[in-house]
Amino acid sequence: MAENEILKVERRANHVVLTLNRPEKRNALNCAMFEALDHAFDTIEADRSVRAMVLRGEGQAFSSGIDLREIDQVEAAGTRQVTAHRIFTRLESLPVPTIAAVQGATLTGGLVLALLCDLRIAAENAGLGMTPARIGRVPDYFVFRKFIALVGPAQTAEIMYTAQPIGARRAYEIGLVDRVVHDERLVAEANGLAEQIAANAPLSLRAMKASIRRCLSEAYDAPHKDIDEMRAAVWGSKDGKEGVRAFLEKRKPVWSGE
Repeated sequence: MAENEILKVERRANHVVLTLNRPEKRNALNCAMFEALDHAFDTIEADRSVRAMVLRGEGQAFSSGIDLREIDQVEAAGTRQVTAHRIFTRLESLPVPTIAAVQGATLTGGLVLALLCDLRIAAENAGLGMTPARIGRVPDYFVFRKFIALVGPAQTAEIMYTAQPIGARRAYEIGLVDRVVHDERLVAEANGLAEQIAANAPLSLRAMKASIRRCLSEAYDAPHKDIDEMRAAVWGSKDGKEGVRAFLEKRKPVWSGE
């Protein structure tokens, strides 16, 4: 496992630890990161001896979200096979239990990664938020679906509308994370939970995960073509382009409502 790898993959006795490794960019998600995750998921799906997975971030942040310098590339469907949506879908559907260990900035796409894991452990210094409203964008339908399943519509609305991160303790109170631990205990707690889970019967674990997903299938599969079209219109709007441009230029956006 080379230190300069954009994604560190560490195989333990019966679980895998994936570490997002762009600490100098607060582990912002770019094309290379998504491609590395895609390969890692291939390995996990093919190896029946893997019974759990931990996802964490190197350095002071879990992930600050999609790198806005590459946002069009990582979101684009077309010639590129590995899009953000593909990785999010694959993570959610991995056959083994998954645990997110989050610290520091856990924002937008980074928070989506955490939400799509089965369990979330947060360090006390974690700040969790969804900030698309700041740059004139809208999360995908499945993000709203996951938020509402975890914290309900009112908490989802506040997190989305205000675009302000919340602390780990507040996230625990509303059900966004499952445990809060001292910062220095985060990695040990996540690995300990993975080992506890992985000590159980592998066929049972896979069947239990499939059962949980099936119980939620109606909410997952509700028709949403009109919502997808609305989201695409927002992303392609003048405000959608202005928001990203303003962020990269480190200035306040000038909204036009167009």
